[in-house]
Amino acid sequence: MDTRDISLVDVCTAEPTGGVPVGYLPAGDDLTDDQLRAVAGELDATVATPESDGLRVLDRTGPLSTHPHATLGAVIRQFERGDREAGTHDLSTAAGTETVEVTEDGGAWVERPRPTASGTDLREQDIAAALGIDAAALRDVGADLPPMVLSVGADVLAAPVNFLEHVSGASPDAGALVDVAEQAGVDAVCGFTFDTLDDDVACHVRTFVPPGARVGVPTTDLETPAWPALAGGLVSHLYGTGTIESATTAVEQGHFRDRPGLVHVEAGERLRVGGFGVTTLDGTVTVPPAADDDIIEA
Repeated sequence: MDTRDISLVDVCTAEPTGGVPVGYLPAGDDLTDDQLRAVAGELDATVATPESDGLRVLDRTGPLSTHPHATLGAVIRQFERGDREAGTHDLSTAAGTETVEVTEDGGAWVERPRPTASGTDLREQDIAAALGIDAAALRDVGADLPPMVLSVGADVLAAPVNFLEHVSGASPDAGALVDVAEQAGVDAVCGFTFDTLDDDVACHVRTFVPPGARVGVPTTDLETPAWPALAGGLVSHLYGTGTIESATTAVEQGHFRDRPGLVHVEAGERLRVGGFGVTTLDGTVTVPPAADDDIIEA
């Protein structure tokens, strides 16, 4: 039996089982993609393992090219294990070279490209139906800040909502979500509000993914937990348009699916997303044998 050390790190949270889970195998560079996919499926989490001078990252469906949450989880765990020192590092990934900073207090930052943003012709009532929110809750703020499509590695339709009570009560309709995603050409739909649980954050976000879509972060009952790439892209756009005043802030996510998360964002001269993590599991996993290349004939 092939048994490997593994950790599960909840990223962008200070609470166990909060944030977004990331599996980290300190010695998995010799495993095949199929073996790592099996581990990701067992953990129901993105999995990262060191490879050369960087990271290889997969979920249950295969390799990922955009994965700041996995990078954060991996370097936070490496720092805890004494495998990485505090400071700035360049990591080779499927997305190219990622610049990360590990801070002395165990937090981490990942630099991100600026998002692209575009408008949408979708009606507010259609977006509201997909989110399971009263259209009036979007209409209140839509005149000054209309819904937008953000490209953050995945394309997300982001719709402003007036109050947290409407965001918290969102009840997405899978069919309407699929229709809106297809019409807008996006992978996910989110509702966000400036009415937040904490006074020191920019906004509260809930994001929903149509069945069958793939965005790189785990999804339960259509909803993602903390999604650093989206949080960074949203703050960058809001700061760039003058909608929010501070370039250094944070975004709340995951609270209404019992995985409270906080993504820190710096959107001034450069865009960075970061946070802290909690190691909730530290043990071993038995890896299935690598599949052979034999062709099975009927």
